[in-house]
Amino acid sequence: MIVPADAQLAIVTAGARPATLFDVVGQSGARTIAVIGLVKNAGKTTVVNALMDNVALRFGLTSLGLDGERTDHLTGLDKPRIVPPRGTLIATTVGSLDRSHYTMEQLERLPFHTSLGNVVLGSAVGDGAVEISGPTTLSEVAATAARLHAHGAQVVLVDGAINRLGSASPRVSDAVIVATGGLVAETLDETVATTVATLEMLTLPEIDPQTRALVAPETLTRARAVAVDEQGRRTALDLDTVVGEGVRVAREVERLAAKVLFVGGALTQEFADDFLRTLPPRRNVTVVVRDATVLILSPATVARCRRRGIELRVLTPLRVLAVTTNPYRLPQPYNAKLFFGAVADAVGDRAPVFDVVHGLAAVPAGDTAGRPTTSPPMPRTV
Repeated sequence: MIVPADAQLAIVTAGARPATLFDVVGQSGARTIAVIGLVKNAGKTTVVNALMDNVALRFGLTSLGLDGERTDHLTGLDKPRIVPPRGTLIATTVGSLDRSHYTMEQLERLPFHTSLGNVVLGSAVGDGAVEISGPTTLSEVAATAARLHAHGAQVVLVDGAINRLGSASPRVSDAVIVATGGLVAETLDETVATTVATLEMLTLPEIDPQTRALVAPETLTRARAVAVDEQGRRTALDLDTVVGEGVRVAREVERLAAKVLFVGGALTQEFADDFLRTLPPRRNVTVVVRDATVLILSPATVARCRRRGIELRVLTPLRVLAVTTNPYRLPQPYNAKLFFGAVADAVGDRAPVFDVVHGLAAVPAGDTAGRPTTSPPMPRTV
């Protein structure tokens, strides 16, 4: 993919105001936002710092567990740290506070235990960087976010990663920012393709009302798998779990002539591989899961399902506010405009795309700005 760098940007017309990530977040109405990175060094921490510096809201911060090492194992360089402005509300562990040599005004000790000690909630003193870590279960992260809101946070940012997608679950967050970077894949083409495929997986469409009416009664009983045939007859499969049962479930779908399959819990790569291998090639079926965060499989597998006539749908869709780009890679970063332009062109109208360091923005038509624009670069560096 060869994209002239200068062709990616268009100066906004006189009098029009460029849309920025800060506009998007400030106007979103979202109260809890997961910021997830598709790879290490995707610029997730830079995005969090930029939001806190540029959006006139009181933020709260927490994380699903501890995301990543303090030093980049590839370069040996210190990784960016979160530097919260004074008054930011923080929920992190005692161990992270100690490792950060950070002092905050502690407001509450939460009843959540981790390998780094208890989770404590406090107010930033506005001096230095802090390591953010948090509880390890979704219910505890949701409860932590609720306590941050109770202490006055207008928006809570939950630090996450693609291998811990739970932070983006609707049970925790009501919006998501996806950070992609030059280290996602070996080549620019592969990086762009993986970014778009991941975005499509995260934004799987919600089931239509007719399908919801078919599966809703069974979801309330927490059945592991429910097959629905053309006549709307529901059959709960006798399974304690679908993990490792892809072959059996595919055979049941074929035997029952099911047109819809509801899967409770996680949908794994192993299940998908066995299910696709066993199901006859011309069998079309809609597979419904709770939300996209339960898909423990590759974006390429989602695309393979679609090609086979297997449509994946969700009971609760994720709300992706934006994609952010970071051109960093080894041995040399991509040209920032080239990388941004390639990602923005491929993402199209699926979501706004921003580079908060170089001040680049591409916003779908109908938003504040309909074409790629330039805005002043951020002072922070990746």
